[in-house]
Amino acid sequence: MCGILCHVVPSGTNLPRGGMDIAAAMERDIEGKSSCTNEDHVFDDLVPKIVARGSNYCSFKSEAFSQGGGFEMFSSVLSLRAPFTPQPRTEEFSRWIVQFNGELYNDELDHDGEHYNDTEYIFESLERLGDVFKVVEKLEGEFAYCILDKLEQKVYFGKDILGKKALAYSVKANGELYVSSVHPTCQCRSNFEECVNAKVYVWDRQSAHLEVLAHTDHPEIPKPFLVKEDVPDMLSDDVVKAVHKKLSHAIKKRIETIFALDETNSAFAILYSGGIDCTLIAAIIAETCPPGTQIDLLNVSFFNPRTGVEPGSTPDRLLALKGWSELQRRYPATTFNFVEEDVSYEEYLAHKEKVVNLIYPNNTEMDLSIAIALYFAARGKGKRVVGESREPYCSDCKVLISGLGADELFGGYTRHERIYTGVSQRTKKALKQDTEPEVSQTELQSLKKDLREELQGELDNIYRRNLTRDDKVMSCWSKEVRFPFLDTGVISLACDHVSLDLKLNFNEDTGEITRKLVLRLLAARLELDWVVNEPKRAIQFGARSAKMEKGTGRMKGTDRIS
Repeated sequence: MCGILCHVVPSGTNLPRGGMDIAAAMERDIEGKSSCTNEDHVFDDLVPKIVARGSNYCSFKSEAFSQGGGFEMFSSVLSLRAPFTPQPRTEEFSRWIVQFNGELYNDELDHDGEHYNDTEYIFESLERLGDVFKVVEKLEGEFAYCILDKLEQKVYFGKDILGKKALAYSVKANGELYVSSVHPTCQCRSNFEECVNAKVYVWDRQSAHLEVLAHTDHPEIPKPFLVKEDVPDMLSDDVVKAVHKKLSHAIKKRIETIFALDETNSAFAILYSGGIDCTLIAAIIAETCPPGTQIDLLNVSFFNPRTGVEPGSTPDRLLALKGWSELQRRYPATTFNFVEEDVSYEEYLAHKEKVVNLIYPNNTEMDLSIAIALYFAARGKGKRVVGESREPYCSDCKVLISGLGADELFGGYTRHERIYTGVSQRTKKALKQDTEPEVSQTELQSLKKDLREELQGELDNIYRRNLTRDDKVMSCWSKEVRFPFLDTGVISLACDHVSLDLKLNFNEDTGEITRKLVLRLLAARLELDWVVNEPKRAIQFGARSAKMEKGTGRMKGTDRIS
């Protein structure tokens, strides 16, 4: 996990600084606001936010172009891949300067027990191939990048195919460019736009113009994923086995590529609500990890004064405690540290403004209620359950494992179920009256098309709805979140080989609707019986982070943050 900040100016514009006091920059408050009257207040505003994302190293680099204009770059590094590699990554006589945030899972980086640093891999690939598009084409993982080509005086930046890491940009009227992992807090933040996934952005110094390229413009830019309505016929048991295999491989890649510089109690933590997605992840890890492995299960709950529910009584806490107990019983060779993170109303208020600023431009009450739950969960500060007692505990691991993506891929949301609600109600009513349901195959085929389109929309918009927002609030603790369900292999399998009926299943005989059927079948296969039929519960309701303040009871999730 790293922080990217790049500022490039065209000819006729001077660079505002030739150097930076790194020690002073690291001491600045992430919430500090810069005056809009400063010569370059945007860069100054962003620096402490970039620092917060990478606790191991910070560096500044600036240089003038030979024909006018120039650039300045600031990077922070949370080193998780050996060997430690400073950023911005360059060499004295190289044309390339690389800023990279995230993780690559290309097979050639981790092979036969040998591990390679992903930033170094990109830099050496650029040196060898001399072409950004050829390099970006072969990258597999969760990442954002900013690459400066000093020879052609161009800046290339963008995200992975799904957009799992935050990256925003701004182009001023004079052609001045900013690229940043986060938005500034100052008023100029409205000039920043979030990068779209599966695009390559190219800024040219000579024209001071920004070009946005997609796969239709350049053959080496990857195509977005396509959810298929018709997939090859496979027995459901074979599909479940295939999902198990792909998900296991995705998890393995994410937990075996952690080489933090500082020793921690556990190598990684799971964001754990007790639901089916995170329980599957926990079980698969326990299946494959060496005996004695410690795993932190982070469970966050809020004291909500509007409802009066204590953190220990929230739905997510009760379900997670049950799941933790079952996991410990089923996998005794693995130590699951169950961490209760209780958030008081006062602490919620104290951190609210910071979270609101971090998630910008997302600005709804639902965005806040989800983001602030993830923000406190990622912090890892709480109490560990030991028998019947609780002891203070801080999860200091730098990698968080999230179940995000399961609902989008396999039909886990209410909006997916709602597609079949009408035919479900008619079928159940007919069964009660002992009559034949008036549901035609033509209607069911039409509903299946609607479901396919809805699931396609989930993949197309997940970077905007979830990923960039969640990345910013969790990374501010200098921690990195990884998404096994959003592994390219898992997504490809879900799109190309898992039928819609195994995602959201409508039973024509009973009228029952089952969300994420294939994952429930997998849970049954792994004998996780307690969670097989557990319904979906959004984090803001399970943790009680929604509508925290008095007078917000009638608010809708789509309302602007008050």
